[in-house]
Amino acid sequence: MSQTRPESPLADTRGEDGQQTARTGRMPTTLAAETRAPGTVRINRTVLTVLGLLLAAGGAAGLATALGLFGRRMSDQPVLGPAVEDFVAANRWFWPVVAVAAGLLALLCLWWLLLQARSNRVSRVRLATDPRRGNTELTARALTTAVTGEIEGYHGVTRAAAHLSGTSAAPKLSLTAALDGRVGPGEIHRRITAEAIPHARQALGTDQLPTRLELQLPRAQRRDVR
Repeated sequence: MSQTRPESPLADTRGEDGQQTARTGRMPTTLAAETRAPGTVRINRTVLTVLGLLLAAGGAAGLATALGLFGRRMSDQPVLGPAVEDFVAANRWFWPVVAVAAGLLALLCLWWLLLQARSNRVSRVRLATDPRRGNTELTARALTTAVTGEIEGYHGVTRAAAHLSGTSAAPKLSLTAALDGRVGPGEIHRRITAEAIPHARQALGTDQLPTRLELQLPRAQRRDVR
């Protein structure tokens, strides 16, 4: 069983003491699915749209032919009639062309499958850009290791995972924390949103770090024997 709660700069409020606290208003019960790299998503949409249109057009043409909209004579003809057989037999180049086209199609399918492995994760975060002094960057692994180490130090958390996505100039943080049931998920959520996430923002020197937080609950509650 898992309990998921999203966290972003828009879901935070600041109390009178200036500390950042989580808003207690209504929140979504499920998280939006993480997508692949933006370029991969665009290619998928284009390919699937074109393929769907071609299949729909072919199906509509076949149905119209079978219903006799193009004439009764055509509706009674086989899909591969004698004319097609004579054309293939008279042109020896036909099958080599088909083989080359099939090979190209297979390569395109392989490229599309490999493209699905591309993620939207970033390996470095740009902290500052100065044409005269150069750029200052932080490795994503350094930040996520520090964040997960802090969260795993909370009582009631067994393990944590994190990664950065988006772009190096505008990263997004994804967190997953597995709980052991000794501490309520609300308390863990409060500590992460009030401590770990602000620490990550402070490390990046920004107040804009949209965060996706997932809390994984144990199957059975454990008693705290402290």
